[in-house]
Amino acid sequence: MAVLTSLLIQGWTIAAAARRLHIALPRHDPLPRRVELDLPGQLEQEIVGYPVSANSPYLKRGLLPSWARPTLVVREQKILSPLESQPVQPGDYVYVLAPPEKAQALDRFFVDMPPPAAPDPRLLGDFFVSGDVTLGALADIYGLSIAPVAAEMSLADHFADEIKRRPKQGDVVPLGPIALVAHRVANGRITSVGLRLAEDDAPATLPAKLKKAARDLWSRLG
Repeated sequence: MAVLTSLLIQGWTIAAAARRLHIALPRHDPLPRRVELDLPGQLEQEIVGYPVSANSPYLKRGLLPSWARPTLVVREQKILSPLESQPVQPGDYVYVLAPPEKAQALDRFFVDMPPPAAPDPRLLGDFFVSGDVTLGALADIYGLSIAPVAAEMSLADHFADEIKRRPKQGDVVPLGPIALVAHRVANGRITSVGLRLAEDDAPATLPAKLKKAARDLWSRLG
């Protein structure tokens, strides 16, 4: 009787007591499923599967790096192509093909994670996004400091505000620790933007040039 009473009382109250004392551990989303594929005559690839929850960052941003290729979506036990599944819905499972060295970096696009301390180089380089993507969406991925009033500003509008002239392909605008590169321009508006880690090459805007010159002078004086 003592054992049964202990099990029943403690078993039913331990979770509530832990929550009340703020010592309960949060539930974790299921880890992504990764399967390595050996494609004859091709580079080594991994197929990664993610459950899409109602609060999935992918539903909010709809962003994927250019090196990640959606292959299929499972919805209500049916296999759909990426086109058939649009728009992706909560409860779907999305399977993406990606290089093994970059597959883990996809977690940030599907799993609600805290902002990184520094940009992940695996998410840059050949990562291109539409000029309509907002600064707030990039801030969520890279942990950038963006003013709340600028969170809804598109990358194309941000370029226009920074360079103060008609943009052209190859223009570079710094954004914290990363750099935005004009990839495609149509009718005087940037339609595609590349991302990379900020470098020490010549910046494209006059304010950026002045900031770089000041940093170089300060480092020489130091």
